[in-house]
Amino acid sequence: MYSNKKIVQSLGEILKAKSIFNIIISPGSRNAPIIIHFTQHKNFKTYSIVDERCAGFFALGMAQQIRKPVVISCTSGSAVVNYYPAVTEAFYQNIPLILVTADRPKEIIDMFEGQSIHQENIFHKHVETSVQLTEDESESGIWYNDRLINESINKCLLKNKPVHINIPFSEPLYNTTNRLQVKPKIIKTIPVKNYVEIHNYKKEKYIWKKYKKKMILLGLYYPDKNMEKILRKLSLDPSIVVFTETTSHVYGKFFFSSIDQLIFKMNPKKWIRFKPHILLTIGVNIISKRIKFLLRKYPPIYHWHIGEHYENYPDTYHKLTTYWPINPESFFKIFYNYNHIRISTSDYRKKWEKLRREKMKKHQFFLKKEKSFSDLKVLFFVFKSIPNNTILQLGNSMIIRYYQLFNEKKYSIKSYCNRGTSGIDGCVSTAVGSAAIIKKTVTLIVGDISFFYDSNALWNNYIPQSFRIILINNGGGSIFRYISEKKLSKEIFNFFETKHIFSAEKICEMYHWKYEKVYDQYALKKNLSCFWKTSSQPFLLEINTQKSNNATILKKYLSYIS
Repeated sequence: MYSNKKIVQSLGEILKAKSIFNIIISPGSRNAPIIIHFTQHKNFKTYSIVDERCAGFFALGMAQQIRKPVVISCTSGSAVVNYYPAVTEAFYQNIPLILVTADRPKEIIDMFEGQSIHQENIFHKHVETSVQLTEDESESGIWYNDRLINESINKCLLKNKPVHINIPFSEPLYNTTNRLQVKPKIIKTIPVKNYVEIHNYKKEKYIWKKYKKKMILLGLYYPDKNMEKILRKLSLDPSIVVFTETTSHVYGKFFFSSIDQLIFKMNPKKWIRFKPHILLTIGVNIISKRIKFLLRKYPPIYHWHIGEHYENYPDTYHKLTTYWPINPESFFKIFYNYNHIRISTSDYRKKWEKLRREKMKKHQFFLKKEKSFSDLKVLFFVFKSIPNNTILQLGNSMIIRYYQLFNEKKYSIKSYCNRGTSGIDGCVSTAVGSAAIIKKTVTLIVGDISFFYDSNALWNNYIPQSFRIILINNGGGSIFRYISEKKLSKEIFNFFETKHIFSAEKICEMYHWKYEKVYDQYALKKNLSCFWKTSSQPFLLEINTQKSNNATILKKYLSYIS
């Protein structure tokens, strides 16, 4: 059984031809043709997520793992606008989503009809393309729709960005047919790797060889295995330091992964000794505010950025000298025979390694003597306990910043965080979507405000029994006490923080989750020892650190290692 709307039939056949099979649907009436068609079509895997905001992030979490487009579809009106937070996150994180929104016929917009808003191009600059289809089922109308559907999906595949397909539906909406009435044309695109004329870059190759201090800084990035191998070989060059962040997905003993631990409060005089001659950046958003400040205030001689598909020059540090609109692998083919790394006389990497050893000694000593049941101490212990070969999803605000501080990361654990726009609004939904599509165990470590804000994420039937949440409840978050440089009155500060007395116990009871709460180190160790064992329910462990002055302890730690 299929919907009798030819526009929906064409969409389904084109998606099938392009091997896009995961469809996230939010219940509604105007999108009835889409619901009927895709839930009855044997080739598609459909998921029902009631809350559209959660649905958007659920799809993002799925696409993040499979690195293929996921479709989200909803009814008309305000439902559409609820996708916006996830759309912006996907746009800046380079995650492919296909938004299929049902709309009212154009002629009734602004005619005081319910759930009728201006949906055409509603996502504006946060999608790669936005197309408005037609209800015309004549030969020319079907051709027009098929062309736009092909073009938009192909752009999603090529650019790894969200696209928007808006479809008007007139009543009747629920009519069906037993056979397909269309055979849409399938327009393929052939992805072409960047080709670089190597002999054109004599000056840049001379600069690269000449300078003895080169820093490769990776932001949010999804490297393939070949690129990881290249970076590992490059890190053997004594003139190169490779700085990675949690969201870079690149780990190794020769990489420097705890940036803030190394440079927090580093004074300008010391930074001059450590700053690079050449800064080479790959990927997007950098978490560390300190590295951004130092590179802007005391810039390198050259800043080169490598990356495809940027419309504007990514001049993050205000000193960009060269933008390479190619993939990183092509770039390194120009500058390196990475099967034979040239041994440089530079001591640049040795300086950074010495600094790292000094910081690690202080880091270990502080944690050993610190006895409080604080966020810092708790998370240090939790991060060490994450099982090998699992997926780690991290909440925004303080959680991701704590993870950045610790060198004790396991290379087999892939970690993710929504650092496209860096909002807290979809952390839980993204983790749930990730868990629903991947066979590995997924653990979300999240703060209390992020969790409560997105608790509707648990309202679905697709959460595997192996899914785990570790909730750090410090009674309202402490990020503003950490980042605020001025002392503010209590009345003002109450509008920055979100003080509360809630726990997740009743939420877990409502959704039939296993739940435990701990207040001390002994109970934490006891619960973590069995936390990831096989269970008939998803499991949430709530760690209450409200008795500790978390912001003060963190500042004390950072001052000590500095």
